[in-house]
Amino acid sequence: MLSKVRFEVASGLYCQFLNYLIENNYYLISIKHTEFGFSAICLAEDYIKIAKIAVKYQCKIKAVKKIGIYFKIKNILKRKGIMFGACLVLLLTYIFSNIIWRIDVIAPTKNITEDVYTLLYENNIYTGAYFNKDKNKDVRMQIFSNVDNVGYVTLNFYKGVLTCKVDQTINRMPYLENATTGNIVSNLDGVIQDLRIYNGFSDLKIGQVVTKGELLVSSTYLDNSGNLQQVMPRAYIEAYCVKQYETQVEFNKIVPIRTGKTLNKITLKCLGKELVIKDETKNMFSQYDSEKKFEYIRIMGFKLPITKEVITYYEKTDTVIEKNEEQALASAKKIMTTVIKADKSLISAEKFEYSNEITESGVTLYCKVYGNYDITQ
Repeated sequence: MLSKVRFEVASGLYCQFLNYLIENNYYLISIKHTEFGFSAICLAEDYIKIAKIAVKYQCKIKAVKKIGIYFKIKNILKRKGIMFGACLVLLLTYIFSNIIWRIDVIAPTKNITEDVYTLLYENNIYTGAYFNKDKNKDVRMQIFSNVDNVGYVTLNFYKGVLTCKVDQTINRMPYLENATTGNIVSNLDGVIQDLRIYNGFSDLKIGQVVTKGELLVSSTYLDNSGNLQQVMPRAYIEAYCVKQYETQVEFNKIVPIRTGKTLNKITLKCLGKELVIKDETKNMFSQYDSEKKFEYIRIMGFKLPITKEVITYYEKTDTVIEKNEEQALASAKKIMTTVIKADKSLISAEKFEYSNEITESGVTLYCKVYGNYDITQ
C-alpha cells in the first residue's frame, strides 16, 4: 500500500497552483473545493515538492492526514537500535539453542566413555556443531553396534547440552557363564579327571578317554515318560591332556620405527566450518602415522562452542632388526610363555617339553604342555 498525504490549500493563487500540478502530472485524487481553496490527496513522496511549489503561488498548504503503513511504523523505525537489538536477540536465541555447547557422556567405564566421544566426533557431533535429530538416531544405533559392552543408549539434547547415557550390558551370573544352547563337545583329547554336569545329559565317567570333537553333554534327553526334553547344557569337565603350542620369530625383520620428528595441524571447528590456524604438513613425511586429539576451547573458565582438533604426524623409517639364533630363540620363549598364560582352558601345567626348528629365515619353537584343561572351552 502506497503512503499518501491529504492536504488543504488556502488563499493565494490556488486555482493556478492546482492547474500547475495537474499539467505536470502530479498524482492527485479526491480533489474537493473548500471555503478558501481546495483539498486533495497526493503521494507522500511528492508532498514536499508540492509544498515548495505552493510558496511560489502564495498559497498556504497544510497536511491534514497521513495515510499508509509507513506512517504507522515511522516512530518504531526511528528506534532502529532497539529493533536491531531485539531481532538480534531472537536470532541468536534460535541459533544458539540449536548449537551443541557441551557434550556429557555418562558411562560405567572410562573405555566406553572414550569410545563414545570418539564415535560422536567421527560423525561430526562436537561442541560448536548444529544438532541434527536424524543424525542423532543414526549415531545412537552406531554406539550400539560399534562400542563394546553397551546394553542401552539414550541421547538427549536440551538447551545446548547433548547428554549421552550408556548402560553396560548385564553379564551372565557366574553359574550361567558356561551355559550354551547346543551340545557340549570336547576341544582336546584327554582323560577325564573331574566331571560336574549341572544341566543336560551325559554318560561320561571319571577316568574315561575322550577325543577332540566327541560329544560330552547333550542338550536333549528323554524323561521318564519318554518325552524329549531340551535344556541349556552347563558343565565343568576337567581332563588330563597334552596340548602343543607353536610360535615363530624371524632373524631379520624390517620394522617401521618413529624417528622423533613431528608435524602438527591445528583446526578450529564451529557451525560446520573449519578454520586451519596451524598447518605444518606442506613437507609431509614419506612414511608416518598420526594421532588425532580434540578438545573444547575455554576462555577464563567459560566453554565456547568451538572444538579444537590437533593432528600430530610422526615420521617413521624402516629399520632392520637383526637377531641371531640365540636371541631369536629367547624371544620365541617369551612369546610362548605369554601365549600359554593367555590360554583360559589351561587349569594347571605338569610338564613342558620344548623343541625348535631353525631355518634360514628364523626359528620356530614348539611346546608340548602336559596338564589339566577344561575341555568344554
